[in-house]
Amino acid sequence: IFVRVALGTLLERYGPVNVQCGLMLFGAYWVALSSIIFSDWSFILIRTMIGCVGASFVTNQFWCSLMFAPNIVGTANATAGGWGNLGGGVTQIFIVWCLFKPFQA
Repeated sequence: IFVRVALGTLLERYGPVNVQCGLMLFGAYWVALSSIIFSDWSFILIRTMIGCVGASFVTNQFWCSLMFAPNIVGTANATAGGWGNLGGGVTQIFIVWCLFKPFQA
């Protein structure tokens, strides 16, 4: 929640393209660091930082609001958000299937 609030200020100041790029670079850095997790606290720290990238939803909604006409901006935001949620749901199902299917007799 704190990252989403901070992104609102950054979006107004630097624009959605620059903020989205910075957020993705921030996430890439922490994903790369996840290869050297060595203790409980490093896992928690790195996972928290990667979780902050989930606030990219805010930049996407802001960006859609700028790109589309006022009469269809609500539909555009709903569609973008819906596809994002669908992707997350399909990923959860697929990953569970990939991880547990090989262990079934």
